[in-house]
Amino acid sequence: MKILIDETELDLLLEKKKQFIGKEVVWDSLLSAVSFLVSVFLATYKEIFGVPGAAIKTTFVMLGLFFTAKSVKDIWSGAKNNYSKEDLFKDINKLNQITHNHSIIAIKDTYSEFPNRFLVYDEPKWNCKLFLNYKTNQNNEKFIIDHISHELKIKSEDISIEYMSQKIHEKYSQNHKEMRVYCHRLYQVTLKTFPNIMQDNSFEIDGVQYYWMSISEMERDSRIREVNQDIVDFVKENCS
Repeated sequence: MKILIDETELDLLLEKKKQFIGKEVVWDSLLSAVSFLVSVFLATYKEIFGVPGAAIKTTFVMLGLFFTAKSVKDIWSGAKNNYSKEDLFKDINKLNQITHNHSIIAIKDTYSEFPNRFLVYDEPKWNCKLFLNYKTNQNNEKFIIDHISHELKIKSEDISIEYMSQKIHEKYSQNHKEMRVYCHRLYQVTLKTFPNIMQDNSFEIDGVQYYWMSISEMERDSRIREVNQDIVDFVKENCS
């Protein structure tokens, strides 16, 4: 899945979090410092160049204590300000300007001798005929097949799917009355079987009204042009 981020906002985030990025709670430094301190305590040092062994041992003990204390401080600081790559990923995703990730489904009337129509449905909320569409899911292709199988009453093994293209664009949201950024993934779905009801020009399944429409018919529909012309063009470019 693609995301869209303003470069300035990303720079500000990385600047704000730079002191935490790459820091981890590392226990091996503490173990090394403690091991060094224990070995110094157990060791016996002889006089070297006139420096008493006790003075040498004291110096090493002080170094061991310093590194042990520093390791403890680093571990405490790291635990307190733990900022993992997962945290950074979440923060970056919060900057994502894409407000909607949708998958558009193009199904052709391949039961016809000369297939040139696509399956659309009547969406009362928009008062418009739309291509089948679903919110993009992590396991997207299986998700789409399962939904089509359930909604059109077709066995999943009779449904094949092919990813065609992806489009990120800004579009006016009729719902929110503002411009929003959309990421649309286009899939062409092929049905091996068509129930008799689906071979009518229009039909109803589970209260949803479906239609077979050609691209030219969609382009002549004033409501489709107003609400969904960008998606019609998207399908026309990749599936016609």
